[in-house]
Parts: sequence; structure tokens; C-alpha cells
Amino acid sequence: MTQTFFGASMRTFNSALLLSAFSMLLVLAISLPASGQSEMEMGEPSLVPRSARYFGLGFNYNSMNFGNQDVIAVGTSDVIESGVTIATGTADGPDDATGGTPIFMDTQLNLSPSIELGYFQHFDQSEHQLWGFKFTNDYLGTSSESRLARLPQVGTFTYASDPANPVPFTGNAIATSLKSQIIDQIAFRPYVGHSFGTGFVFVGAGPTLSNVRTEIVDLVGFADINGTRSNISGAPQDFSDSGWVWGGSAEVGVTHFFCRSWFLECSYVFGVTGNKTFNFNSTFSSPDPSDPNQIKAGTLVGSSTWQTISQSIGVRLCRTF
Repeated sequence: MTQTFFGASMRTFNSALLLSAFSMLLVLAISLPASGQSEMEMGEPSLVPRSARYFGLGFNYNSMNFGNQDVIAVGTSDVIESGVTIATGTADGPDDATGGTPIFMDTQLNLSPSIELGYFQHFDQSEHQLWGFKFTNDYLGTSSESRLARLPQVGTFTYASDPANPVPFTGNAIATSLKSQIIDQIAFRPYVGHSFGTGFVFVGAGPTLSNVRTEIVDLVGFADINGTRSNISGAPQDFSDSGWVWGGSAEVGVTHFFCRSWFLECSYVFGVTGNKTFNFNSTFSSPDPSDPNQIKAGTLVGSSTWQTISQSIGVRLCRTF
């Protein structure tokens, strides 16, 4: 209870922290153009070029919400004695038909390096309105892990000598850990903005492409048959896979030019990845510990589906060229 309360409190605190930072960024975005405009009225030349390419390096403070990892696990097994199958069984999760068993993954916070390459240009016949675009690459390098994950199972076991009377059973597929990981993210965001004497404010949105990975460690299938709990799948098995998933992000930010060649950029980014599904399958064969003359053989088949929702506050030092 204490751990749950502490975790919820930390998530609330970090959400409030990001919201406060976002609010401060909005205040800056609103107030800086006014002060910059006053400088222009006093005859100060603008430090913002009419157009420029730029390269930036910096870091982000990220809140990564991994949500639930929805896991489907299906097991089949045969009991073989002297080369003859004497019983067969199958089991799956009660939630598999609706997407799988939801395993909660904690929200993670981290600092990550960020690079960007961009371009902006004022609209023709406009002194302050501009458009632009940027490519960013953020090495997020963060993961969330759920320990001792239990996947409920229901199924039937049928003896070859009595095929008309299958025996129902319940059980669990248990994994030492489930891990969701987002490695890095590439984004393209067009934007529009308003320039003033020493910088510009902007808002943009665009697609993202994220490199993600899933790990399932030490998965074992257990069944409770006729009041006896049995290890059906034998030795623990590991599964892992990685891939890329599309998503989208939106950004609001403000820049401050020290001179026409160097400027500081601060921004808030909200992003969502699409659902990514990883499939796994394997076979098993192991002696029955209760009867050395019998062998249990079968398959483990399933999938894991999840997505991330991210919030980031970023600071980058940029150079025009």
C-alpha cells in the first residue's frame, strides 16, 4: 500500500512539475514577443535572420508513460508415454479475446541527449510570421519492468482413454519479469512561428519513428489439475524482440538569439507512439517429475502489445549556418 501510494504521489508530482514547466514556457512565449517588439520600435535591429539552417545539441527531461503491456499466452501440451500420447491439453488467458492480460508498467523519468537539424524562413511580405521544420533524434534509452508477472490461464485436459470428458483446469503463466523499452526516437515536425527582436515562438507537429524492444524473462506455464499444481512447460524460457513503430508528436517552444549565429531553444513536446505487437513462440519437451516414464511436450505461443505516451521539456544550443 505504501509503495503504491508513493508511486502514485511521485507520478502526480512529476506530472505537476512538467505542467509547471510547460506553463512557464507559455508565459515566456507570450511575454517575449511583446518585449522584443518594444525593442524593434526603439530602432534595435532584429537578431533573427530572415531565413537560416541550424543545428542543435542539448538534452530533454522526459516522462515516459508505458501504460499496460497486454500479453496473450497460449499453451498446448501432450503427455507421452512409451511413444504414445496418453493425454492432451490446451490453455489460454481469459482476457485473450479482448487483447490480452494487462500488465501495468511504471512511468519512468530520465534525462536524454537530443540533436536536431532544422530550417526556418519568414513568409514573403511578412516581417514577423515564419515557417520551418526540424528533424530531431532523441536517445531516450529508458525501460519499465514488471517483476513476477502472472498471466491467468484456463483450459482443458483430455485423456486419450476418455476423450468425451475433458477435465477443466486453471493456472498461471508466470514470468520473472516483463520489460518494455524505448531506445531512441526520430521525429519530423513542421512548424509556424512569430519572430521578435531576439527570437521567435513556434508551434509544430509531425510524425515520429521509435525503436522499441520487449523482453519476457523466465516464462513458465503452471496448471492446477485435479487439485495438483504442475509445471507444464518445464524449464523457464526467455523471449525478446525489437522493432520500429510510428507515432506522432506536438511541440511548442521559444528561442532566444545571442547573436545572428547562436541561439538557445526551449520547448515542450507531447508524443504518442502507435501500439507495437511482438509475437513469440517456442516448443518444450521435458520429463514428468512425478513419472519418469512420461514426457510433457508442447508449445508456448503468444504476443505482447504496448505503446508509450511521453512528455518532454528540452533545452538545446543551436548554431545557424
